[in-house]
Amino acid sequence: MKASEALIFLKDFEIYLAAERNYSPNTIRAYRKDISGFLNYARDKKIDIAVLERRQIRRFISRVREGLRPGGRHISAVSIGRMLSSIRSFFRFLIIEGVMEENPFYGVSVPGRIKKIPTVLEEKEMSVLLAAPDTGSVRGLRDKAILELLYSTGMRVGELVSLRHSDVDVWSSTVKVTGKGSRQRFCYITDTAVEAIERYLERRPKKPEALFLNKNGTRLSAVSVRAILNKHMNKAAISKHVSPHSIRHSFATIMLSRGCDLRSIQEFLGHKDISTTQIYTHISTKRLKDVYDKTHPRAK
Repeated sequence: MKASEALIFLKDFEIYLAAERNYSPNTIRAYRKDISGFLNYARDKKIDIAVLERRQIRRFISRVREGLRPGGRHISAVSIGRMLSSIRSFFRFLIIEGVMEENPFYGVSVPGRIKKIPTVLEEKEMSVLLAAPDTGSVRGLRDKAILELLYSTGMRVGELVSLRHSDVDVWSSTVKVTGKGSRQRFCYITDTAVEAIERYLERRPKKPEALFLNKNGTRLSAVSVRAILNKHMNKAAISKHVSPHSIRHSFATIMLSRGCDLRSIQEFLGHKDISTTQIYTHISTKRLKDVYDKTHPRAK
């Protein structure tokens, strides 16, 4: 199969991503750029993609590393990994359409790519952080509710700021979260988070539909949540450099260390693929090694 023939299916793939996967225009545009980059390369090299070999894929990756993009700019391993993921998804689509029988990009990864283990807070540090807001004011009640909700659900900061107060069901202790690709899930929230939200809702203006408001009475932004976290990290005298996403990592890591299985963590976090959740097994292993080094008498 010629690459030029596969290019014909690219538009159908874009329609599939929009209609079936509910991907955003920006995401679809990134997919198109990655896939057309490979297909143009294959066309120039006269490669039959129906019988694509691993050595040909390795050569393509090498060309990308050298600067296949205009200007010969350095391309990171993360960007190359994303490109391979896009191409792999396209070939999977061709299999669904009956055009291909096998996915030549299945199992292909970026050589030497090392996943960075994110910064996490320990349980004691989280307890100190959650106690930092001064709940004598509406702003303090809001900050307390934000931190409690982030920690009890592991939701993304973008998901948090898009919440409406109608998304929270205090009776069932759940919150409806709209994640990436507009996929919705229900997250459980702790009793302390429920109490914090209720106390905040009692004091904040009733009219706006957004759950968390800024000083002007409009929806809080993700940037503001980061500033709120930094403020209370300083107050709690925690020196780690963290972001709201670090609380998400902390949630998953602590749940895993307490015996939660990886599949459940995948559901809690709203990960589409279990491979995305695998990073937390590395964190857990590192934590176990640290504990071993600190506690075994002959480990030092």
